[in-house]
Amino acid sequence: MFIDLFEEQEENPDEYISFIVFEPASLRIPDNDLLFMGDEVSKLFKKVVSSNHFESNIQDQTLMNRLQRIEMMVDLLKSNNGLIMTKFLNKIWRRYSFFSNLGELFISVKDMKRLAPDFKFNEQMVLDRVIETDDTPDDDSSDDDNDNDSSDDSDDSNTSENKATTSSKETN
Repeated sequence: MFIDLFEEQEENPDEYISFIVFEPASLRIPDNDLLFMGDEVSKLFKKVVSSNHFESNIQDQTLMNRLQRIEMMVDLLKSNNGLIMTKFLNKIWRRYSFFSNLGELFISVKDMKRLAPDFKFNEQMVLDRVIETDDTPDDDSSDDDNDNDSSDDSDDSNTSENKATTSSKETN
């Protein structure tokens, strides 16, 4: 039996997850990774916790335990100003480990659709996997590359001259 090690698995967007992050760690989350802030997070969280769509299976009991733990933390807050919800991301993405160290796992896309089906998001729910930067390469570094290239060319020409001189000596 042959196993294709390089076969790419398709990502299932329903398995993407989101985190709730509390202050002061929330200050470390970039703005383009935020889905909601402050009272919007509390509103969505309460809608999910009070949903009628919970079932009596082990997965929903685990989810409810996690939500109750987050609810206790939210209740301890004096203000919701530092409370954020990240956009949804895949567990295998690099930023997952960053978010998981800063916040609490909140909910998956699949559970969000099931528990709060009529909740409307104003922006894209899923995190962009690639971040575009405005940095341009330094002109100095490209000049250095050109300097190195020209010195390499002169070294090559010296080497060929040496070979020509050596071969002319051998013929004499």
